[in-house]
Amino acid sequence: MPLESKTLDLDGVQITVQQADLRAGFKRGRLIRELVQADHLDQLDPDQANVRYVYIDLVCGTRSTEGMDWPVEVDAFEAFTDEWFDLVGWPWLRAVREVNPHWDPTREDVQGEAQAAAG
Repeated sequence: MPLESKTLDLDGVQITVQQADLRAGFKRGRLIRELVQADHLDQLDPDQANVRYVYIDLVCGTRSTEGMDWPVEVDAFEAFTDEWFDLVGWPWLRAVREVNPHWDPTREDVQGEAQAAAG
């Protein structure tokens, strides 16, 4: 079965996002451990932790980009402007989470609810 993908044209940048395969999922877990949990950012600086979670999802959910260098180092990503995020980053993140809904932190745990109801 082919992985779902979606291509966006955002402010002169073409981005193709893709449903994660196992390798992308494992990479996402490793990056969360390295870039968020190792420094305890969730407790120390939740805003920086949120920026890094977004970065991780974009890195792991993107197949290709045209019109911008990607991926960039996390420090370079953190320096992007809020305006850039409104124009490019937010629609990009929504697309990544649309094809990988299990990555969306606001998603209800439907599987857990089903297991609790069955138990």
